[in-house]
Amino acid sequence: MFNSRGNPIQIGHELGRGGEGAVYETPGAPGFVAKVYLSPPDAKKQSKLAFMTQAADASLLKYAAWPQDTLHKQKGGAVVGFLMAKVTGRDPVHMVYGPKHRRQQRPNVGWDFLLYVARNTAAAFDTLHSHGHVLGDVNQGNVMVGGDSQVVLIDSDSYQIRAKDTVHLCEVGVSHFTPPELQGISSFKGVTRTSNHDNFGLALLIFHVLFGGRHPYSGVPLRKGVGDALETDIKEFRYAYARDAQNRGIGPPPGSISLSMVPDAMEAMFHQAFTERGTNSGRPTASQWVQALDAQRQHLKKCASSRTHVFPGHLSACPWCALEQKGIVYFIDLGSTVTHAGNGFMLTQVWARITAVTPPPALAVPDPRSYSPQGRSVTGAAAQKGSTLGADLTIAFCVVMFFIFPKAWLLWGGVTWFAFANRKPKESPERIRERSGRKYSVEQAERTYNDLVGKLRQEAGPEGFLAKRSALEKLKVEYEQLSQAEARELEQLKSTAQDRQKQKFLDGFFIDSADIPGVGAGRKSALKSFGIETAADVTRGAVMQVKGFGPNLTRAVMDWRASCERRFTFNPNTAVTEADRNAVRAKYTARRKAIEGVLAAGPAELAGFTQKTTARANQLRAQAENAARELAQARADLAVL
Repeated sequence: MFNSRGNPIQIGHELGRGGEGAVYETPGAPGFVAKVYLSPPDAKKQSKLAFMTQAADASLLKYAAWPQDTLHKQKGGAVVGFLMAKVTGRDPVHMVYGPKHRRQQRPNVGWDFLLYVARNTAAAFDTLHSHGHVLGDVNQGNVMVGGDSQVVLIDSDSYQIRAKDTVHLCEVGVSHFTPPELQGISSFKGVTRTSNHDNFGLALLIFHVLFGGRHPYSGVPLRKGVGDALETDIKEFRYAYARDAQNRGIGPPPGSISLSMVPDAMEAMFHQAFTERGTNSGRPTASQWVQALDAQRQHLKKCASSRTHVFPGHLSACPWCALEQKGIVYFIDLGSTVTHAGNGFMLTQVWARITAVTPPPALAVPDPRSYSPQGRSVTGAAAQKGSTLGADLTIAFCVVMFFIFPKAWLLWGGVTWFAFANRKPKESPERIRERSGRKYSVEQAERTYNDLVGKLRQEAGPEGFLAKRSALEKLKVEYEQLSQAEARELEQLKSTAQDRQKQKFLDGFFIDSADIPGVGAGRKSALKSFGIETAADVTRGAVMQVKGFGPNLTRAVMDWRASCERRFTFNPNTAVTEADRNAVRAKYTARRKAIEGVLAAGPAELAGFTQKTTARANQLRAQAENAARELAQARADLAVL
């Protein structure tokens, strides 16, 4: 092989092969690899590669495995391949955002690392777009991530490249990364992509990275015809995490991370990217994502329970701990830095300080019955008594019958008297409407009054204080039992060894790389959105809850799991390792520290609660008194009718 200057290039061992070409080592050019096409590229492709090698600059080379020189079989001959920088020490982005992959490859990273990855992915797209190019075939396989969170885009020879007045198209794509407006087309041949198309794929990658590999259009169907195919759901803008997801007929899958994880401004960016607004008025650009993610990086918190529990500053509590309470683990802590330091915490002393805090006094709640307002009378048409025609006709009938049958005077006289005495006016439509309006006013006043009374008791009375102290007492009981619980779990390691060893073994078989009949990339993405990432996650019930997986496809997935399971052999010599014991100890150490922190802050929190109640009580009592008067008035007004 020769480069564009006629210098010989030695081709070494094959490193990998795809449908279009193979990648080889270049022993004489360390740091580079050669991609050689299996079939000679046409003239357009040769022209595209020649332009790309000339257009390479520092920013493109930083973020993309960009062609740096063309390869030729003979000096000055046709282009048959190109040289590019060797990408090492990096994994496809799906191995970073998939919880199981990440826990195996990078167990010590937290959500802040993922935030950096998302930011750097956006920066790579921004660099490409600023040069007038479009990635086109956005997917989870062409974004490579290193341990430093830096991102490199690969397969650059497939990008849509603008070479002055010529646009070299990208004619390939992955369906579950294709924007709604391009869904359903038979081929990308002749289709000019735009940066807005790329921005859909970018937003999807960022969503994957920040929300545990979930696909934004994969969720729980809320009506018939939804969830049958991921591509159809994308085309119909069935964004499962949307503010109006109910109207779109789909909701988030179980165990997913709530969109409240990100600030409102970023949530709005996802909404713009994944709904009709993105197609009509443009999706957030790569540059806007860089700015938003950089801003979020400045406002992060760390959980006291685990050093890998990092979360956005606008949240008041750790979302990862809340998910773990439900048995959903996104991040783990190996415990290498978690030790139970002698911090001087003494439960008896702390609890004595907690019980010494006096609760706020009971509150006198304003009672609407203590007010006696005058009911307001109705006016106008609503005050008219209406018609007595029915009773009047009855009286007239009796008088006529008296003259016809005079001997029955006693009967007709009695009937006439009864009709006259019970002559009630028929209510006018205006009066009926007035009565309905006053009933609604009473109901509304009752709701307002009850809400304020509840808030008064919770925020300014002893109820809120006692609820907080009761919660602290539950933590105290749990704290006292931690040592016994830890000892039991360490002992249970022996009895659960085989199951745990099998689960760990099955966790090595990923859905991504599985060959399952009928289960392509789109269906695999749906499975992962429901937390089914490895063979260990596969159960019949878990698969069946994913829309589109009927008996046949479920059986295919179960058969795949069974084929993996048949390879397992239990090794009693490694049944319980020191790492297993350390994981249990780390778990209880973290929980112990977390409870100590809450209990230690308890006395000050309770005291502060009591101090704040006086001002809050005055404020809420005034509102409650006003609500009680309005309720009493509304009841009196209704009584007039």
